[in-house]
Amino acid sequence: MKITSVRTFIVDGGFRPWTFVKIETSEPGLIGWGDCSDWGAPGPVTATVARLADFIVGRDPMQVEAIWWDLAAACTRHSGGIAWKAMAGIDSALWDIRGKALDAPVWQLLGGKLRDELRLYWSHCGSTRHSHADLLGLPPCQTRDDLRDLAGEVLERGYTAIKTNLMALRDLPEAGAGLAHFRNTTGDAPAPVLRSADAIVGTFREALGPDVDIALDVAFWFRLGGAIKLARALEPHALMWLEVETFDADALQLIRNATRTPICTGESLYGQQGFLPFLQRRAQDIIMPDLSWNGITMGKKLADLAHAHDTLFAPHNCHSPLATLIAANVCATLPNFFILEFDVDDAPWRDDLLSHPLEIRDGHLQLPQRPGLGADLIEEELLKHPPGDYPWAR
Repeated sequence: MKITSVRTFIVDGGFRPWTFVKIETSEPGLIGWGDCSDWGAPGPVTATVARLADFIVGRDPMQVEAIWWDLAAACTRHSGGIAWKAMAGIDSALWDIRGKALDAPVWQLLGGKLRDELRLYWSHCGSTRHSHADLLGLPPCQTRDDLRDLAGEVLERGYTAIKTNLMALRDLPEAGAGLAHFRNTTGDAPAPVLRSADAIVGTFREALGPDVDIALDVAFWFRLGGAIKLARALEPHALMWLEVETFDADALQLIRNATRTPICTGESLYGQQGFLPFLQRRAQDIIMPDLSWNGITMGKKLADLAHAHDTLFAPHNCHSPLATLIAANVCATLPNFFILEFDVDDAPWRDDLLSHPLEIRDGHLQLPQRPGLGADLIEEELLKHPPGDYPWAR
């Protein structure tokens, strides 16, 4: 069996693009699908996939590990970033082929499952409806009362955890000015921003009660001092985690040591060399590699590396439904799996793209039992949704 072709698709994901890889083989009907979604650079990623295809067409698709390291060697001078995203899309498609060829789920090939379902958290809870409600046909979220209404929906649908973001809510008069000021500083946390963060998280905590976990994602917005201020300000709300990004492992270690708030990081890191300094310093409580950017081959290695450093694993997963299946197949096999990200508020056609839609019960994803990743993308449906003009990119 040989790889005969590699194709890519850029698809409208509602408020961001999804990018898919399709690998065909010489075995009639045997194909694999992968995800390498990049919200800001889908074109360069697909161009890189096309370039890397030159290295793999004609090779045996079952040699997943060998192909990963050969592509890594080919990309040595530009490791990480767009190159690794392209590699990851190819990698997950090859695992899909491997599972189908062996008539086994990918999780079976990774060592077997430790669980039949995976706990999910409702990601971008409130912030998607704050910024993209009209685009997705959802009720808007512009006030604290809207957050309370959304919290009721979270409880009704059985989710036990959420993640939210900073938002300029209309009934927080200083929030808009405070966040505008914050975005134009060097990463400090001025008082209006701290009050806004406290109000958002506090509203959710009051409405959800003490037993639903809450995380706050602030990405790269804060530097060392500002992140410490924010983490300490939110300690009374007992966060599941504060999600802080930095490329400085020493800085993150200082943040973690300065607060009782758990720290999560890693969505912008690549490979073992990228994560090792953070894990060696115990600079965080949870790591969250993106498996659409690190692949299944590397994703499993990162999870094992985290386990060896007594660290929980909760993958970044705000892309397509196929990306959710990719993450699920890895997470099902991990002793240090914590929780999986999931955008409940998503493109209305999300489930139409899959041959077997995601099965979610009471905030838990049911692990698919079918060979490969557990579902195929339907090419005809992908073509119905060309990428859009995304408001955040204007």
